[in-house]
Amino acid sequence: MTAVLQLSDVGVTYGRGATAFAALQDITLAIEPGEMTLLLGPSGSGKTSLLQVMGCLLRPSHGHVRLFGEVLAADLGVEAMAALRLAHIGFVFQHYNLFPTLKAWENVAIALDIKARPRATQRGQAMQLLDRLGLADRAEHYPSELSGGQKQRVAIARALAGGPRILLADEPTAALDGKTGQGVTAALHALAHDEGVAVVVVSHDPRVEPFGDRVLHLEDGRLVDDWRPSRSST
Repeated sequence: MTAVLQLSDVGVTYGRGATAFAALQDITLAIEPGEMTLLLGPSGSGKTSLLQVMGCLLRPSHGHVRLFGEVLAADLGVEAMAALRLAHIGFVFQHYNLFPTLKAWENVAIALDIKARPRATQRGQAMQLLDRLGLADRAEHYPSELSGGQKQRVAIARALAGGPRILLADEPTAALDGKTGQGVTAALHALAHDEGVAVVVVSHDPRVEPFGDRVLHLEDGRLVDDWRPSRSST
């Protein structure tokens, strides 16, 4: 497999002088398509900073980031970075970030609109994504009419709108009960395997670990462990 995302000696430092804090230190790794990578570690270990670097939301203080083999230039403009995110990367967050006045399918279609997909096809594409995540029968419902797990699956469908090759999820199960969280994690795992998407999940939840094809562990901004479980699914 060819890595979709590579980090070489990446570091992130916040502040300067006596107040400088190294959030990431010398991170080198490659993210492969078609598998779900778990990014684990205690609070303050640098997980969110690493996810932001992977998602082209945060520039590293040093080191290099390669997206599909191309080095992202240090002077790459804000608009160019945004264009890369829009074209290639989907994001899933802990708190769903759905628009309360839009139906489930409309919350998905709005991402297609932002990506300039033809309006005549947006509803059909949104319905296909919701159906893939088992929500075709909830397409006409507003977020207030959905359970937490259903809201998160709508958010995943929205993140997949337009066909990104990388999906980054920041604590996607934190607001969910155990059974619902496992269902969402299983859906992310299936997307990686069935669609060839590179899925990276940041989590504090040890219950997601059985779903990972690969497990990265961060402590104090350093990658201290990188391993693959003997079985990658439940």
